[in-house]
Amino acid sequence: MLIFDEDLELDSLPANIYKELVYELNQDSGWRTLGHYVSNELGCFGEQFWIREFEQNKFTNNQTPAEKLLFELRIKMCTVGVLSSLLEDCGLLKVLSILSSPEPLVIIQQPNSTSDDIQINMDQQLKLICKATGMPPPNYLWYHGNIPLPDYTTEELNFKITNLNEEGEYKCKICQICQDGSCMNEIYSESIFLTIKPIAVVIEEQPQPTLYVKEGDKLLLNCKANNHSKANFQWFRDNTKLDDQTSHILSISNFGGKDEGKYYCYVFNEISEVYTQRSYVMVDLPRQKSVAKIALLIANEDYQFQTKLSTPKADVARIANILDGIGFTVICLINLNLNEMRNAISIFSEALVDGVYGLFYFAGHGFKMQESYMLPIDAPEVYLRNNAICESQLLSMILKNDPALFVNILDVCQTVPSKEINPEIHKEIPLVNEYKGGKNLRNLIQAYSTSSHRPSYERSGNECGVYAKHLSKFLDMDIPIIKVFEEVGKSIDTWLKGKARNQIPMVSSTITKPFRLTDSTSGNKPPSAFSKIIQLISFPEKIIDISFEKCEIKGKISISPFIKPYLNIIRICLLNADNYDVNYYNSVPSETNSLYQNLKKKECWVHNPQYTKGPLVICLLKNGVPIGAALFDFMDHIPPLLHRLK
Repeated sequence: MLIFDEDLELDSLPANIYKELVYELNQDSGWRTLGHYVSNELGCFGEQFWIREFEQNKFTNNQTPAEKLLFELRIKMCTVGVLSSLLEDCGLLKVLSILSSPEPLVIIQQPNSTSDDIQINMDQQLKLICKATGMPPPNYLWYHGNIPLPDYTTEELNFKITNLNEEGEYKCKICQICQDGSCMNEIYSESIFLTIKPIAVVIEEQPQPTLYVKEGDKLLLNCKANNHSKANFQWFRDNTKLDDQTSHILSISNFGGKDEGKYYCYVFNEISEVYTQRSYVMVDLPRQKSVAKIALLIANEDYQFQTKLSTPKADVARIANILDGIGFTVICLINLNLNEMRNAISIFSEALVDGVYGLFYFAGHGFKMQESYMLPIDAPEVYLRNNAICESQLLSMILKNDPALFVNILDVCQTVPSKEINPEIHKEIPLVNEYKGGKNLRNLIQAYSTSSHRPSYERSGNECGVYAKHLSKFLDMDIPIIKVFEEVGKSIDTWLKGKARNQIPMVSSTITKPFRLTDSTSGNKPPSAFSKIIQLISFPEKIIDISFEKCEIKGKISISPFIKPYLNIIRICLLNADNYDVNYYNSVPSETNSLYQNLKKKECWVHNPQYTKGPLVICLLKNGVPIGAALFDFMDHIPPLLHRLK
C-alpha cells in the first residue's frame, strides 16, 4: 500500500523521499532498468535519444542519471501511482519500498513443496526455489546446514552436485533490509534434506602388491575408492575375514610371522561390489646377495619316437625372458638328445660355484620311478631308465661345487611307465647317483609341475603349458622363492577344472634363508668359472664378407640366433642380394635334415649346427638359372658352447 496519494505529482514528494528515490535509482543502475522499460515496453520518449544521452553522461547542472530520468518522467506528468506501477513492473521493489508502507514477510513457495527429502545422482543439478513477498522486498541467503552459501542470494539455489559433502540439510533465510541497512525482519524456509544416490564402486588406489614389514612394526595398507560411491570396506587375509578391519585403511600393530599372508579388501555399496588386488605381506628379513645368477633351460618337443609336444618351446622362452629381466644369465637350448643333455648340464654345473644362484628348467616328456626322469628327444619308443636323465644324476653334477642356491624345476609328467607297454623298465636296476654338497644341502629347491603318479598337461590351442603359464605369473615377484612355488600351486588349483585338476604341483625345499630370485648380485667381479660360461654362450650377430668368384659378385653374410633365446638354432642370411635368388645346401649330406630355408627372405636356419660336417653352399640364381656359388664355413662363428654339446 502506498503511503502517498496515487495522484500526487513527483515534484510534490517530500524532499527526503525524493532524495531517497534518486539515491536508490542510482544504485546498481536502477535508473537504466526503469528507463529502458519505459522506452521499450511503453514506447515513450521515441528512439531512446534521452537514454543514450544518459549513457553518455551528457547531463546539465551536474544532474545524476536518476535525477534526469525523474525530471523527464515529471514532464510527462508521471504521478506517484504511475511511478509505483512502473517500479513494480520492472522489478525495482527496493525503490518501490520508499513509496510503500511496510508489509510483513510471507513465504509463498517453500523449497520442500513436494517432499522434505530428495535424492539425486552425482553430477546432477540441484535446483531449489523459495519465494517470499513483503515490503521492503525480501533478501535471500541459502544455507547448507548452518553454513551460509554467499554465492547463492536469489530465490533459486541451482548448482551441480560434485561431492558427497554436499549431502545434508538446505534452507533459505529471507530478511527485509531497511533503508539504513538494518535488518527489519527475517524468517527461515522449511528445510529440505538432500541424499546423493550411490554410484558403482571404483578402486582408485590399490594396496601395494608386495610389502615387507619389520617384526614388531605396524602394518598399514590403504585402499581408496571413488569418493562418491559411499563405499563400505572389509579386509581379508588369506580368504579369512578380519572382523575388526572395516576401514579403507587396514592397521595391524606389532606385526609378526603369524600375520604374514595375502591381504585384500572387499569394497561394496548397495549397488556394486569389487575386490582389490592381493597384497603379499611378509616379515622383512635380511636380504641375500649372489655373486652371479645363471639358468639352464631345455625345451624338448620334437621327439623322434614319442608323441611330439606343442608348448615346451614357448614355455621355455617365456620363463627365459622373465629370468633375464631379473638379472639371470640364461642358456636356452631346444630338442636335445641324451648326450647333449648330459653335456649341457655338465657345462652348466661348472658355473655353479660358491655364491652363485642357479636355476634349471626342463619342459618335455618325463616319468617317475622312485625319482623323476627327463626324456631326451632320441629316447626309444620303449625306453629304459638309462635312456633318460634322472634328477639325482642332475643334482650330483650341479651341487658338487656348493652354489648358494639351486632351483630345479621339472615341467614333466610324473606317471609310471605302463608294465604292459614297457615291462623291461620295471626289471631294470637303477643306477644310484649320490649328490651332496659341503654345506649340507641347505641350498636346494625342487619343484615339479605335478606330483607323483600324476600327469602334466598341455591344453589344445594354448601357446603355453599349464604350469609355465602360472609359474610365469610369480617367478619375478620380490618374495622368497619358496613362496613363489606356493603361489603357483594355489593359482593352478584355482584355475584348473575337470580332469586337469589331477595336475597338482609339488615343491620341496632344504633352504633356511629367505632367498629370492630377485636378489641382487654383488658388485664384485664374478667367479672365473662363471666368466668362462659367458664366453661359451656369447653369440652376437656377425656380418661376414663372402665372394662368389665365378660371377665376380661380392656380398655379406649375417649370422645370428634364429629364435631368441635359443642358442642352438642359428640364422644365416645373404645381405644385399636384391637382384638374385638364393638357395642354401649342405656340402656334406647329413643323416637327419637340420637345414631349413625361406627363399623370400633369402635366409636359412640350422638346428644344432655343431653336427654339420662341412661348409654351407650358398648358390646365387638369376631368373632361375644358377650363376655362382660360394662356400661358407659357419662353424667358427657359432657359440662355443655348441661345440661342447657333441
